[in-house]
Amino acid sequence: MKKFEIQIASVPDRENLVAEIWLGDDLICEINNENGHFEIEFYTEIVGKINYSVFLEILQKAKDKLLIS
Repeated sequence: MKKFEIQIASVPDRENLVAEIWLGDDLICEINNENGHFEIEFYTEIVGKINYSVFLEILQKAKDKLLIS
């Protein structure tokens, strides 16, 4: 079973750090705070279902990690 993973990264097209959310080997989305508010940019089309509560929890964890980085 694939598991979500959060990675804090410095990417060349952003001034600030980002939180990447991976599902297995697939980059699902990135959370950034470039414009004074948090934004989510999706990078893949997920085929299948993701549990809503689990995804909300991983989004909050990624935001929290980004805030302390």
